[in-house]
Amino acid sequence: MTTNIVPKDTILELAHLSPLICLEIAAGLSDPKSVCKKYEITPEQWERLKINPTFVSMMQEATLTFTGDANAGKRITKKAEILLEESLPILHRIMTRADASTQSVLDTVKQLTVLSGRTQRKAEGTGDKEGGFNVAIHINTGEGVRVEGEVIEHKP
Repeated sequence: MTTNIVPKDTILELAHLSPLICLEIAAGLSDPKSVCKKYEITPEQWERLKINPTFVSMMQEATLTFTGDANAGKRITKKAEILLEESLPILHRIMTRADASTQSVLDTVKQLTVLSGRTQRKAEGTGDKEGGFNVAIHINTGEGVRVEGEVIEHKP
């Protein structure tokens, strides 16, 4: 009885089947060598990954997103979304630093609130508010913390 033992450095992990990897390559934000370094993919894993049917399908879909003049707006939006997603760990580090000032933490939380779409926005063309909520956090030294909130109802 023979057993096929696959070397550890060739085993693909679920994280390797990431549409983000495909989008980065298709958008021209990274090349395969940079992607391998960034996502800790060995050369052997890359050889297996680039022929994996799921990965090939995701690459084809990502490539369609970034081809043709008619898709310029979509390309810009998608590239911005990719770069934004990559900046989230930076915001997390700022927010969780032990020596971070209260103001920098609050600014970071506020930015994450904006990025997550949890801020008050106008509905397109109506001037009405969309559903959601607003939160204001007031930190007064010596007087405690006050949190205020407002629920915004959405009426289509």
